[in-house]
Amino acid sequence: MEIQLEKLRKDIEYIRLAFTDFTNFEDNAAALFKALLQQTLDKSLNDLRATSRRPTFLIKQLQSKLQLLSEIVLKLKLQIPLPHKLSATDSDARKYTRVGVGADYDDLQVIDELPDLHFHPLFDKSFAFKDFRHVYDSLDVRTKLCLLCFALIPENEVVKKRFLVYWWVGEGLINSPLGSEEKTYEEMGDEIFEKLVKMGCVEAVNKKHRKVADSYKMNPFIRSAMIEFAKDAGFFDFDKKGNPTADFSKCYRACLVLNHPSQKLLRIGSELDQEKLQTIFNVNEPYPDFFELEWFSKLKNVKVLYLGRWQNSAKHHIEVESSEFLNGLRSMKFLRFFSLQGISRITKLPDSVCKLSSLRILDLRACHNLEELPDGIGSLKQLTHLDISECYLLEYIPKGIALLSELLVFKGADSCALGELLELRKLRKLSIYTNKMTFPTDGEVNTLQQFKKLQKLTIVWGGGVDSHAKQDKGATQPTGATTMSPKKSGEHSGDKKKKDKGKAELTLESGTKPHFARKLLKVATFKQGTKPVNLEEFKELEKLDLQCYPKMTAPSWLIPGKLDKLKKLYIRGGELQNLIQENDKWKVEILRLKFLSNIKMDWRELRALFPHLYYLEKFKCPKITLFPCDENGLWVKP
Repeated sequence: MEIQLEKLRKDIEYIRLAFTDFTNFEDNAAALFKALLQQTLDKSLNDLRATSRRPTFLIKQLQSKLQLLSEIVLKLKLQIPLPHKLSATDSDARKYTRVGVGADYDDLQVIDELPDLHFHPLFDKSFAFKDFRHVYDSLDVRTKLCLLCFALIPENEVVKKRFLVYWWVGEGLINSPLGSEEKTYEEMGDEIFEKLVKMGCVEAVNKKHRKVADSYKMNPFIRSAMIEFAKDAGFFDFDKKGNPTADFSKCYRACLVLNHPSQKLLRIGSELDQEKLQTIFNVNEPYPDFFELEWFSKLKNVKVLYLGRWQNSAKHHIEVESSEFLNGLRSMKFLRFFSLQGISRITKLPDSVCKLSSLRILDLRACHNLEELPDGIGSLKQLTHLDISECYLLEYIPKGIALLSELLVFKGADSCALGELLELRKLRKLSIYTNKMTFPTDGEVNTLQQFKKLQKLTIVWGGGVDSHAKQDKGATQPTGATTMSPKKSGEHSGDKKKKDKGKAELTLESGTKPHFARKLLKVATFKQGTKPVNLEEFKELEKLDLQCYPKMTAPSWLIPGKLDKLKKLYIRGGELQNLIQENDKWKVEILRLKFLSNIKMDWRELRALFPHLYYLEKFKCPKITLFPCDENGLWVKP
């Protein structure tokens, strides 16, 4: 008991020092700290020593008091942000939390000095580890399993929330019923991350104005603890150095790690039963095509197949020499999440993908060599998320896309295919690439407004915008659309195959060479036909992101009256000169203006136009003047 009292006293001093520089310490923490100081621990310790030979009821009183004090101390420690809880070596607070009273080792000293903290004999005996074990044990089962996924992520590595949420969906940890109007995957993921941040398990990164951050990281101490927890729970397997392995004999999950000897278990001849494998995750293997087709075809119960890049930086290069092994996908009837993100040299997605009857998320982002999607993609009846953004050579979008009735998120759509997407009645998030300067015409705006549940819209104008395209007002068929003109080739723009791959020269009718171009959709007409244009409102649109807008005047539909629910407006790059079109006031709360060299506006004009604004980000907009932004170009309403 004396040791426990001594620990409590040192924890209190540690907490006090950690909060010294916090000017905005929350009221509840301040109240807890004040109440705690009123409990004179020094007196309690003296009482314990003086009454050790007195009746036992006095000791029972002290034990009851200790339990109360311990609960208050734990609540206070959980409110210390991780960078302060695990501070650098020059922090005075470090000396107050020790492995034991009078011991020579400090928890934080162990953290700083040991490369493999989780293997140190003192690690799991330290007070810090025991405190975090108490936090971990207090989590519900689903949140624990979500947190265990961080064991594969290197310490302090910043990862996107989207990637982890998709992973959790694949594992079945997040599962919104198809066809329901309940919370989205993203909303359920936000709730889990909010809990993990509050409990001190992960740290939000780049939060800025966002009520919920879009990136997270885990510090070395917590990650070391997670490695132990993940191995004990049979969630992942780790070798003696703490590296994840491909051994799925006990954990049912295999990790691809560069040059790791355990990867031989993923080849023919291995004694492990492939049907037990549920997750394959590429940690850092740059050539993930070593699978034999015969072995790969036996993965009947895999739910997560993540072969692509999860890191934020494109410097992590991944490529395949052959994608033949992907023909084995046809046997994976339970696969929910499939990612090839950032993998080079995949030119065609095989037809076997169309057999993935349980697939929810298909991530093909940044597959720069991808030219063709299978025509039968419409058979993926449970698909909710499709990402083909940054697939610069993708020639056309199959008509089958319109059959994906459960699709909620579609990134990388071509503006030419807009009319064919109207059957996607549940679509909530849409990103479009176009190289037409006139996009969207009144007719195309009318088409966009027919997505009744659309909440987030991104439009990106490409580098080869065709400024000479002519269209009648309200027309829906582009006459100056992008074409693909291979050298000395008479191929029609609607042809599916392309000869002389790698030698074709992509051009626009204007003669300008774009960054990339796509062929037109196979069908030549759009479903909206020649209906009379009657511009309505974007009834549910909350976020609009315009990138590289090519005109000097704002589009006619960019007015408050047509975007009544808009809360976030991002305009990044382009030729726009003015945002003012009418005297109506915007309800926008978050405004981001970047790389706009022509736009002219002063602070008074902007505040009159955006009276509800509470966050502004301005970057490289030299003609926007007198703005009270900080050195980073940020302004937040006081």
